[in-house]
Amino acid sequence: MTTSTYTADQAGLCVSTLHPDPHHHVRDDVERLIRIAGKAGFRSLAFQPNWIASYGAVETRKLLQDEGMFAGALEGGMNWGKGPDGGTADADLLLDAASAIGAGVLHAANMAPQLGSLSQAADGFATLCERARAHDIKVSLEFMPWYAVPDLATAWRIVQASGADNGGICLDFGHWHNQPGGPDYDLLRTIPGTRISYVQPTDSPPAPFTSTTDYFMRNITERPLPGDGNVDVRAIFAALADIGAEPTFAYQVCNVALASEGAETMAAKLHANAEKIFV
Repeated sequence: MTTSTYTADQAGLCVSTLHPDPHHHVRDDVERLIRIAGKAGFRSLAFQPNWIASYGAVETRKLLQDEGMFAGALEGGMNWGKGPDGGTADADLLLDAASAIGAGVLHAANMAPQLGSLSQAADGFATLCERARAHDIKVSLEFMPWYAVPDLATAWRIVQASGADNGGICLDFGHWHNQPGGPDYDLLRTIPGTRISYVQPTDSPPAPFTSTTDYFMRNITERPLPGDGNVDVRAIFAALADIGAEPTFAYQVCNVALASEGAETMAAKLHANAEKIFV
């Protein structure tokens, strides 16, 4: 097994997780939390689309540059699973903003209960990837247990069927751990490292999940720091190193209690965690 060669300098952060209620932020929160993340040591940030809309894409990029930082990813493509029209809708909604902030990755997920068909989803993903290619942006497909793309195997089938060379996988540590059948390291090690484009370090709450709603709510409110829950963090990093993956990393620790301690405290804890696990 290859020893991981990742370093804490590669750790990024989804900046909205520093807010106890990211869906009800104000414009000033964006600037404040970007600066706090930078002071904690993070250079790469991921963003939710509503955060970019509230601050402005051009303004966000300038602030990041002024702080010696950059945008790693823009999250939130949710319509591509409906087919080409859905992929076009995601592109129209997100790609100009992703390009304007300088993001190298556009994150795509699917929170429908099931796919219409795998071929329809692949066609929609292909459409989004084709539009993203013009901006030199990769598109990462996130699998999420309890939803339409519940595991790595399904996500990888969609990416392969799309034929898109800029399409890849988003690996969230919590979803990886909780996918049906559990972590599939054998499959992960067959995927070219270049196709793991986005990785979200986090962990999973200890108690079993009971429903889609339970899974969703606890994943947006009580995720532990990586290494403090059930996830085998070291094994994930080792597998990623084995395949030569060089993804964009962004901490996705959605934890209301931790965020309520204050953004400075949370950002410092996250960066200290990166110095521990990125080895």
